[in-house]
Amino acid sequence: MATVRAADVIVSRLEDQVRELRAALEGAAEAICRIDLDGRILSVNRAFCRLFVLSADQAAGRRWEELLVAENRAAARGDLVAAMDRVERERTAVRPDGTTFPIQLAMVPVQEPGGGRPKGHYLFIHDLSERRRMENQLIFAGRMAAVGTLAAGVAHEINNPLAYIVANIDFVRHQMNTVASRLSRGSAATSAHMLEETTEALTEARQGAERVRNIVRDLRVFARGDDDQTGPVAVRRVLDSSINIAWNEIRHRARLVKDYGETPLVEGNESRLGQVFLNLLLNAAHAIPEGGTDRNEIRVRTRTDANGRAVIEVRDSGTGIPLEIRDRIFDPFFTTKPVGEGTGLGLWICHGIVSALGGQVTLDSEIGRGSTFRVTLPAAAMDAPATFSTPSTPEVDAKGGRLLVIDDEPMILGALRRSLSSDYAVTCVADGRRALERLRAGERYEVILCDLMMPDLTGMDLFAELEKLAPEQAARMVFVSGGAFTPRAREFLERVPNARVEKPIDFQNLRVLLRNLSH
Repeated sequence: MATVRAADVIVSRLEDQVRELRAALEGAAEAICRIDLDGRILSVNRAFCRLFVLSADQAAGRRWEELLVAENRAAARGDLVAAMDRVERERTAVRPDGTTFPIQLAMVPVQEPGGGRPKGHYLFIHDLSERRRMENQLIFAGRMAAVGTLAAGVAHEINNPLAYIVANIDFVRHQMNTVASRLSRGSAATSAHMLEETTEALTEARQGAERVRNIVRDLRVFARGDDDQTGPVAVRRVLDSSINIAWNEIRHRARLVKDYGETPLVEGNESRLGQVFLNLLLNAAHAIPEGGTDRNEIRVRTRTDANGRAVIEVRDSGTGIPLEIRDRIFDPFFTTKPVGEGTGLGLWICHGIVSALGGQVTLDSEIGRGSTFRVTLPAAAMDAPATFSTPSTPEVDAKGGRLLVIDDEPMILGALRRSLSSDYAVTCVADGRRALERLRAGERYEVILCDLMMPDLTGMDLFAELEKLAPEQAARMVFVSGGAFTPRAREFLERVPNARVEKPIDFQNLRVLLRNLSH
């Protein structure tokens, strides 16, 4: 009888422990599920149901890899086969509505009492969405801080061409006033020298405007917010943009040598790779004192290694990095710069970006002889379109047609009207709502050239209205953007297939685009 009572006590205690364990699992903040050896879900806790928007009944019996995006499932099945011990992975999960989110996954085997092959696994799943958001904010803040330190230099690079653009335009205005004055006095005499100088001034002004346009283009690479989008990227293009932005810091300290060899396209993101290269260039420049350009050199070299990977090296002839701190240079908040001159995040961010792309960043340094930072990146898959260029469309010899131009900036409307009216019947409208009224009244156009961001009714709003009112006119819209994209604008441009043009406008390319669309 005593033995029976003792057994009852043991059973009761075991039942209490099971209830406590079940309550702990149910109350845990982490999503937890139990799976069998075939990977089918046996049980889940409440946090799991909240995370995946599934009830316990809906989850039961499903294969656990179905919780992941399709490209993660084969690797997940391999993890299950190999998981004799704890396995940790980062994966991308998917909810029933199709939304995806990053997770950290720990797979823990449930052992039989005698050991040996496990009888199932517990999955502990942590949502990384907030962590990723904070990381992206930190990376973007680091990028803007790097560009912010160059603000004076960038202003200098823009002000130089602006100075002679304005001077040449003033000169041309003076020349034109002189010609008008002579004509008003009945004299048609205009010297060939005057015409030659006027043409030369306009040519120089055009070249200066092109310089400004290129600087704005390079800055736009770093200001983009599409940090989660990756694709094949041309290393040389991003390097050149980074060099242009850092040029004012470099040119007072060293000669710049571009030693470009062939490299494959790499899988990445222009903004983030630009941030890596800009940080390495600034570090190289700041390792060299000002005033020694004849004695110092910064060499940027690209090549392809034996494994087909792209290798980018930034070498400086500066002071070098002491051996005792080399192991710490990629640590967050570690810096050798004086207080107020560095956050200590630049190289840490670079290391994180390159590692996330499956690459490596390493350092070779010698005191008194300089340092070489080496970035190695895997080649991109060749079946994806490159993100660094847009396929050109062959020019079609076609003219004429009605063109509607919509922009809230009167000067841009005037410039577009003057440049395009020789080929098109151009109608200019200063806001989207007035343009919509004309289209509702029955006006139709071969092409509608529309500013993306306008007050009251944006180009996006006009497109939405035209899709309902006149879908054939919506398809003929070409969007013009100054590059200050809101999240809504970025999503819109990713979704619609319409052509787009960036300000400042390259009129030669614009004419080719319009001729093809109006043909």
